[in-house]
Amino acid sequence: MNENALTAFLALADTGSFQGAARAMDVSNASLSRYIAQAEDHTGLVLFHRSRNSTTLTRAGQEFLPIAQALREDLDRYATRVSGLRENGPGTLQIGCGPLTTRTLILPALHAVRRMIPDLRFHVLVSAYERPLDLLQAGEFDIFLGDLTYTPEADDVEIMVMEKQPIQFVAHRDHEIHQRGPQTMAGIFDFPFASPHLHKHWKATISKALGGGAEAAERVNGQPHVECDDYNLLQGLLAEPEFIVGGMQDTFADLVQLHTVKPIAMKQNLTWNICAARKSQNRSAASELFWNELSMYRV
Repeated sequence: MNENALTAFLALADTGSFQGAARAMDVSNASLSRYIAQAEDHTGLVLFHRSRNSTTLTRAGQEFLPIAQALREDLDRYATRVSGLRENGPGTLQIGCGPLTTRTLILPALHAVRRMIPDLRFHVLVSAYERPLDLLQAGEFDIFLGDLTYTPEADDVEIMVMEKQPIQFVAHRDHEIHQRGPQTMAGIFDFPFASPHLHKHWKATISKALGGGAEAAERVNGQPHVECDDYNLLQGLLAEPEFIVGGMQDTFADLVQLHTVKPIAMKQNLTWNICAARKSQNRSAASELFWNELSMYRV
């Protein structure tokens, strides 16, 4: 609902008079009538009983009133926060994230927030953090986005589970593995493998995919052959038909489009375990906007 329609609904509900509501909004009676029509079109409800002497809320209008009041409060709070940013400067938003999330989640959210707050500065710290919620609680980040396999007692932290997507394994277009048909994880590890740090969760997941047992665990503990949280380096390993690299589809999209690398056909798929986290208190307008953008990708 646009803000004029919302304001008109609340004004008419308060005054019970089209003329009084129009005067309160400093608009013409015709404009007020148009805004009320927009409110009713948006909700699909008849919100008012109209008579010559007064205007009263219908039952549907009475039930919609607290919803509209809550929306008005949210809009006022948003306006106050954005006004504060304009007066005091937007400052810097501290984002901690794991290497799997940079292009898939961080980049689209960053672009969206910059369109709303162009002067906002971002400090994006990329690493496969072992204890990210401890760093979040210590104030190192405003928001963390990554693999939350370690979750300490944190009553003051809000966690949002992101939509799961398959992990993609890629290799140079001339790599031998492409001639072998669809692969299992065992087939992937027949060749040099590179990835960011594999947490205990990932090692356990991959070990299970290999059939479990001591032999599978030993094989997984030797992976990856090259470990790096910088995907520029990992992508550089794909310049020759030697390494297989694992990551998100968006990470390799440019190389796949250029036909320098090819996704490996898999018989079994692994999916990410990504969550967003923030402290329940001390939220800024910028962090709220960034969080709202991330919520588009939640489960």
